[in-house]
Amino acid sequence: MSKFSLNTLGKLLADKSGLSQVEAELFIRKMFDVCNQGLEADKQVKIKWLGTFKVQATKDRESINVNTGERFTIEGRDKLTFTPDNILKEIVNKPFAQFETVVVNDGVDFDEIDEKFGEEQTEDAPAQVIDFLDEEKTATPNPEAVVNGSEKEKEKEAEDELAKQIAIEQAKLERLKQAQLEQERIQKEKQEQERLEQERLEQEKLEQERLEQERLEQERLEQERLEQERLEQEKLELTQQQQAQKAVVEPAVPASDESEEEEEEEESSNSHHIVIPRYLVVAVCLIVVALIGGMGWFAFNYGQMTAQRDHLAMQLNQYHQAPAKKVPAKPAAAPLSQEQKLRQKAMEDSIRMAKTAEAVKLAENSDEESANAEKAKQAEAKAKAEAKEKAKDKAEEKAASKIASSQYDKDARVRTGAYRIIGVAQTVTVGAGQTLEQISTRYLGSGMECYVEALNGTSTVKAGQKIKIPKLELKKKKK
Repeated sequence: MSKFSLNTLGKLLADKSGLSQVEAELFIRKMFDVCNQGLEADKQVKIKWLGTFKVQATKDRESINVNTGERFTIEGRDKLTFTPDNILKEIVNKPFAQFETVVVNDGVDFDEIDEKFGEEQTEDAPAQVIDFLDEEKTATPNPEAVVNGSEKEKEKEAEDELAKQIAIEQAKLERLKQAQLEQERIQKEKQEQERLEQERLEQEKLEQERLEQERLEQERLEQERLEQERLEQEKLELTQQQQAQKAVVEPAVPASDESEEEEEEEESSNSHHIVIPRYLVVAVCLIVVALIGGMGWFAFNYGQMTAQRDHLAMQLNQYHQAPAKKVPAKPAAAPLSQEQKLRQKAMEDSIRMAKTAEAVKLAENSDEESANAEKAKQAEAKAKAEAKEKAKDKAEEKAASKIASSQYDKDARVRTGAYRIIGVAQTVTVGAGQTLEQISTRYLGSGMECYVEALNGTSTVKAGQKIKIPKLELKKKKK
């Protein structure tokens, strides 16, 4: 079995890490010191990629000296065991992968082999034991602990292979770490892009809302402007119509007077030549007067309509515009102009129309109340009629039941019994082996077969025969 001294381990570590020989041996001493402290405290030390050192206690056992044949007791002791890590196990077993695995049978005792191996270790201890606790001694190599060239080369190859595997694992970890960092960076960039996109969408939404509000405000202002222009146009038209009406109404009366004078002159001038009947003259005068009165009535109503329209336009204008300052009232003695009279007349008409509408509404409500009362009376009369009809039907049914029951009173059992027959409750079919007594007992009770016999007029039944079950009513006791 090839063995390594502290000097050899330090040299290998110095070659791999670039440390000096003394620093490498000091590191190895410190590492084993830490392992010893961990084993003393926890009885177990685990080193990643290397393996697990564990302290196991063995019990006292008997053994036989192979030379003398004497039995002796081997005292129990603490044994240090090492379980290699999977990575180290694969690296070590890789050169022996072509070998076949041999299964060892159960029950084989390896104590003698362990004892022999322990004795060999004890004999070789002075030359191979490394004092890890003595840090003050010089780290000079022991010339006796030299390994063979071939074994050293194999160990070096194994170490190189281990180093390569470790380097490969480190490279894998580094690539994995870089890939993780790259993924995190991509995720952060994606989140940043999503945030910027969301902010852009919010800004666009706000801009659209602002444009929509501006559009609605412009539409509202345009509608107000058009409404104002329409009101001004209507007001101008009303003014022109009032002026035209004044110009038409004022000369209307003189024109009629002149027409009457002309007709009288013509009548007087023509009276010398043509005799016109009086009734015709009267009819023509009436027609002329009716025409003049109709024109006056039309002009008056048209003035009222225009005044009402002007009043409504004025109210609408006051609703859209700010209220103007109140003009101080004029003295009562000052005469009212034609326009003011028309406005006052329009206001009076508006008040009168409102009162009329209120009176119509009250009349409608009273009509509705009277209609509801009439409906209630009709419903009450209908209910009374229905009640009378029901009472009449009940009395008829009672009389019919009395007549029907009197038909079955010929049977002394029915006449003297506690019940009377008022009709047929149901019809049943006689089964095989059934008797009239069984049927009456099933549907009416014990001792009630007389009622079934009286209703059906027979006391014997056959299988398949239809039998009527009577409907009974308890007789009232006479006082």
